[in-house]
Amino acid sequence: MKGRLKMIALACAALAVAGVALASYTPGEAAKLRIERYRDTGAAFKSVNDQLKSGTLIKVMLRASAKTISASARDQFNWFPPGSGPEAGVKTKAKPEIWSEADKFREAQLRFQNEADAFSAAVESGDKDAIRKQSQALGKACAGCHDKYRVRH
Repeated sequence: MKGRLKMIALACAALAVAGVALASYTPGEAAKLRIERYRDTGAAFKSVNDQLKSGTLIKVMLRASAKTISASARDQFNWFPPGSGPEAGVKTKAKPEIWSEADKFREAQLRFQNEADAFSAAVESGDKDAIRKQSQALGKACAGCHDKYRVRH
């Protein structure tokens, strides 16, 4: 278990570093890195959902997942530098509206960040019902971006 926690801590640190440095990458590299970071976020969210479905909550695992999700929520603002979308010939599911409707996209990102912070607070409370409720709100914030700003294949 200690080894797994160390891996999670390293992943969280990598997310923080990658979010800051992303703007200096080529468009293709930026798209690749944001895909990796969102996959990490999705894996963390899956871990939460698996625990909620099983009925057994492991607080240390929930905390690690919440930290990963919160780090992504803060770092995501750096993941879409201009020129890293489909117009650059980059293979991405990011719709052009991310850049053409930047203010609206930022609002959606802020909603995700707020819900991620609220989820972290719910995890710290240890209240299973609050964790479940906030997990659902967090999922809706994710879906809000996916529905409007991500191409479905």
